[in-house]
Amino acid sequence: MFHFPLLIRLRVHSLINHLQKYKHQKFLHHKISLVLFLEFCLQVSLRYFLLLILLFAGGLPAKSSNLDKTKPEDIIRLASYNIRTKGDKGDKAWEVRLNALVDVVRRNKFDMFAIQEGRTSQLKDMMILNEYSYIGRDRDGDNKGEHCAIYYKKDRFKVLKHGDFWYSETPDIPSYGWGARCRRICTWGYFKDLRTGKKFYVFNSHTDHEATEARRQSSFMLLEQVRKIAKGRPTFCTGDFNATPDEEPIQLLLKDSLLQDSYECTLTPPKGPSGSFYAYDKTGKTAKRIDFIFVTPKIKILSYHTIDDDIKYNKYSSDHFPVMVEALLK
Repeated sequence: MFHFPLLIRLRVHSLINHLQKYKHQKFLHHKISLVLFLEFCLQVSLRYFLLLILLFAGGLPAKSSNLDKTKPEDIIRLASYNIRTKGDKGDKAWEVRLNALVDVVRRNKFDMFAIQEGRTSQLKDMMILNEYSYIGRDRDGDNKGEHCAIYYKKDRFKVLKHGDFWYSETPDIPSYGWGARCRRICTWGYFKDLRTGKKFYVFNSHTDHEATEARRQSSFMLLEQVRKIAKGRPTFCTGDFNATPDEEPIQLLLKDSLLQDSYECTLTPPKGPSGSFYAYDKTGKTAKRIDFIFVTPKIKILSYHTIDDDIKYNKYSSDHFPVMVEALLK
């Protein structure tokens, strides 16, 4: 292998030895100066050599990337958050968890967050997050049941359109589909970012926890509805899909060219635990990744974070960790 710095050193020593021949001549007094000069050249050469290595290895960018031009205020911090329905007791009771949930939302500075399992009474309690508004309706049609509401900062986003559909053969009315244990709803919204003027869609889902066929068909329906409603515009698809990345409902979504898993396409390594459903196990060892944020190619994911504040601060907000992305609309 060619060793550029070693070659220079050998050359310097060769020149110094050559000088020994002239030690009795009149320019002997220049010997030290010349050696110092050669050593200086050696140091400059070594530094230049290291600089070249860094440049070719990508250690120093040849030119600024597009990310260098990103304005922090253009980034959207969007989360998917299964907040857990009411019914638990003790330190897991909703009345206790509410304060922890508010802390999680504000501590992590969500611009938008899409929830699952929130009942009408829980959404009323969450009005203490008065910097946010939301869209979405209950899934059962009695104004009491669970929602897939989408919360957004009122001073940053404007709702242009919104709607809901059910994962069933009759998607326009509250209904059960394909043997599902519960009625399952998707809430969608078309938003304008008042900072940038850019527009985008969010589809928020909670698919069935028991019926495998219902989850499969829900994946097909989500793809169909995104194509029908969003028509190629930038789109986030959030939700609790009750399936892990290797299971068929998720694979059906990923095999289609429409959506990408933000966990996989983030420009920086994902932060936090890999799993999102931790079932109140503070060791985090049982957590499974069933909460997702899918995006269309017109959205750039700068970072992905599974937020385990429940463990860090020893306060339950839910039995799920929220997952959050920092995103840019292309």
